Amino acid sequence: MTNENYRKCRTCRFARHDAEGWACMPEGTPTHDDGTCGRYRPGCCENCNSFSMGVCGRTGSEVYELDVCDLYDPSGSL
Repeated sequence: MTNENYRKCRTCRFARHDAEGWACMPEGTPTHDDGTCGRYRPGCCENCNSFSMGVCGRTGSEVYELDVCDLYDPSGSL
């Protein structure tokens, strides 16, 4: 079963909300919370808030930024 939040701008750290709506920062275009960004690859470490300078903050392991994390939760509940 696919998570309904998968690939949504509201789960992407590169999407920003302001008083008027949402903007996709990598593409520099307006969007909305249910929209998606063509460059956004959900599940990859570069989109994870626990990833910093090549290290996973949850496991302490060195990881490549384009690796996909098995612990990734697009709803942000973990």
